[in-house]
Amino acid sequence: MPVHLVQQGECITSIADRLGLSWQRIWNHPENLGLRQQRKDPNVLYPGDAVFVPDLELREESRATDQRHRFKKTGEPAKLNLRLLIEDQPRAGEAYRLVIDGVSITGTVDGSGHIKQSLPPGATSGMLYVGSGATQDVYKLQFGNLDPIDTPEGVAGRLRSLGYGTDEISEAIRAFQEKERLSVTGEADDATRNRLVNRFGQ
Repeated sequence: MPVHLVQQGECITSIADRLGLSWQRIWNHPENLGLRQQRKDPNVLYPGDAVFVPDLELREESRATDQRHRFKKTGEPAKLNLRLLIEDQPRAGEAYRLVIDGVSITGTVDGSGHIKQSLPPGATSGMLYVGSGATQDVYKLQFGNLDPIDTPEGVAGRLRSLGYGTDEISEAIRAFQEKERLSVTGEADDATRNRLVNRFGQ
């Protein structure tokens, strides 16, 4: 198969699902060593990244033709892992409803503020409702749109998600650096990027 050039909103999981492969087979292929070394995380790619996609392999199974047989697709499902905070405090114990591809899942935010759910590999968006009544908050989720931390878009996206929503990226960086007691430069240096990944979780 030819090399696939990543589009915005794609990750290894979604690419593999569309092509009928396991994401591990693509990600761990020797031809993708350089991509693994550069990006580290199969769920955080950048538009234009080149992904080598191996050919499908034919597998034959001997079964009686006059009976019905069930085959199970191997591989791990995609995972959603969110942490919800208010003023740096976990929203522990709050009820939530997650809607993806028309399927509604309900649950309770765990003690550290996390919501962890399996996702359909090809899912691109969803809605999250947290709380109840007048205090309910609604979040629109986009899957596969997080850019790598070593890009300006990756820094800006994490800052926005952490509540540093300003049109001027240097102001957002300065506010983050000040709160995190880093050197306040307005520049995304290594210390700032590392702390952003730590606070964002990815």
